[in-house]
Amino acid sequence: MTIEQIKKSIAYCGLLCNLCRSDGSCDCRSANHCGKRSSEEGCFQHDCCIENGFTGCWECPDFSCGKDMFNDEHLRLKTFVKCIKEDGIEKFSEYILRNYKNGVVYHRNGYTGDYDLDTEEEILRLLRDGK
Repeated sequence: MTIEQIKKSIAYCGLLCNLCRSDGSCDCRSANHCGKRSSEEGCFQHDCCIENGFTGCWECPDFSCGKDMFNDEHLRLKTFVKCIKEDGIEKFSEYILRNYKNGVVYHRNGYTGDYDLDTEEEILRLLRDGK
């Protein structure tokens, strides 16, 4: 995995598609593989970013809107987007790659992993400091 692969795999909402499925088949930008996007109600973040010409929610002046994937259940995503907004996509990708190489698990069977912590501060500390 490279920084470029990580950057290309960041979904509008902050999900990391390359780390979502080990076979690389998850990609909300060019294919309809995201379960939320393919659901009947669709994905608000995807549709909003396309409509407004944003690369991701980190470019939106209304972040965090609290809608859809940014409800309280998805603290990891909101925190990832906040980190990209504050530190930039390159730096965020460096954090993810370093942590990946150091054994930080993005996602286990199901949807939880090491980044699924209780507070934004804990997630940011893990991202930025690797601990």
